[in-house]
Amino acid sequence: MKSTIKQEKLFPHGLCQLSKSLSVLIVFILILTVFSGCNDTVISTNSGTSPDPDNFTSHTVGSTLNIGMSENDSLNPYFIKTDLNSDITDLVFEPLFYIDDSFCARNALAKSYTQNDMTLTVKLDTSVAFSDGVQFSSSDVVYSFNLAKQSEYYRNELSSIASAAATASDTVTFTLNTKSINTADSLSFPIVKTSTAADKDSIPVGTGLYKFNITGDNAQMQYNPYCKKPRPNITTINLVKIPSSSTMIHTLELGTIDAFFDDLSSGSYSQANAQTAKTNLTNLVFLGMNSNSYGLSTSAVRQAVYYSINRQSIAKNSFKNYAKESAVPYHPEWHVISESEYSISDLTLNYSEAQKLMKNAGFNERINYTLIVYSGNNFKIAAARELQENLANIGINLTINELTWENYQLALSGGNYDFYIGEIRLPMNMNLSALFGDNRAIYGISATDTTATAYSEYLSGNISLEAFTNSFLQNMPFAPICFRMGALIYSNNITPAADSDMSNAYKNIYEWTIIN
Repeated sequence: MKSTIKQEKLFPHGLCQLSKSLSVLIVFILILTVFSGCNDTVISTNSGTSPDPDNFTSHTVGSTLNIGMSENDSLNPYFIKTDLNSDITDLVFEPLFYIDDSFCARNALAKSYTQNDMTLTVKLDTSVAFSDGVQFSSSDVVYSFNLAKQSEYYRNELSSIASAAATASDTVTFTLNTKSINTADSLSFPIVKTSTAADKDSIPVGTGLYKFNITGDNAQMQYNPYCKKPRPNITTINLVKIPSSSTMIHTLELGTIDAFFDDLSSGSYSQANAQTAKTNLTNLVFLGMNSNSYGLSTSAVRQAVYYSINRQSIAKNSFKNYAKESAVPYHPEWHVISESEYSISDLTLNYSEAQKLMKNAGFNERINYTLIVYSGNNFKIAAARELQENLANIGINLTINELTWENYQLALSGGNYDFYIGEIRLPMNMNLSALFGDNRAIYGISATDTTATAYSEYLSGNISLEAFTNSFLQNMPFAPICFRMGALIYSNNITPAADSDMSNAYKNIYEWTIIN
């Protein structure tokens, strides 16, 4: 303070006033430069709300990471067709909410939310800037939502939301098309800057830890200094074009790439000389039952099948420990269960109960049934064989038909099966409407099944989760088996251990370093 005061005393009064006037004029010119011909507000990097890019110019550039990308897919999140590229975009774009492994919404670009009947209102953190320095606002959320609703990748997640409107610069109101609970848990779609994501060839602007730098055939992601997250040790990521996801492990072992996320949808897992981090998924694997088949029209027989499934063994052995057994049609780690204090721990394998149900239903002799399964998925073929052993304990002889994908779909649509192993990807908020609604996405459920009515009552808040589950168990339209898991597979040279979740495969990448 003393040196400043002495400096001021060196100037005559008139010269000091001139200096102040020039300062005001310079500021005014700068303001005109920033806002002339453009409605975007640029956040000053010296305002304290975003880091100053110049602060990092003297720092040593961090390590370089190599990540695979599909060469035949887009980098625009709303035109993406592969999980591989979707996982990449998680590093460039942030959602309103991140979803943790209990399927609970955690604030990202959102500060808070309130849900009232058919609307959900979200307050935004508008101190955030895009990677070009332009301030984030509600109009960007509406723009992104409208693209997400039309996209193949995100529309199922947003199926319960009809529209979005910017009701203030920091507020978005979502209107629901059906009553739903925990709607915020589905607001994990990526937010892009308005007018930057028009088509599959667009390279949108985001608020994430990295930004795209595409020059000809060279594709990189570079650190975004406007991001409010901690500055990463790795400031540059090279995107290596991969012709097929089936070659990813081999490519990693060769050292061409350093990490990739595999949702294991191929139905196989190859042990690699690498580290892994498991992640929950919303993919429900279930045993479908044809209610038009002899015996399976009786709920007691369907219940007997349910109680004869060794879910723990199937998750451990058939799915190679990359699944979480579930006796209910929603994930057993869903936060709503713990919040409701409803226990599902007693819904376990029970051969004696299953045998009793079969006997009481009048089935004292062995029954012959056929189970169809997709031949291209080793996990599900192994599960079918375990089910064959399980059902033999209650007097059911199961013949397994392994079918090509085309023939599998034809058999389902034609009702040519008794049982089938199916899978459906549920929204993050565990909305089950696709299982029980009028346009249900699975086969074999009787039109007279009352579980759909019970689920509607649950969504409306008229009955509890426990009451809905009891209705499901009583009617047993299908038998849940497990929820699949995915894995981030990464080089042994990366430290510390990776943290991965459903919203961001590379969750703690800002901590990573590469040890050569």
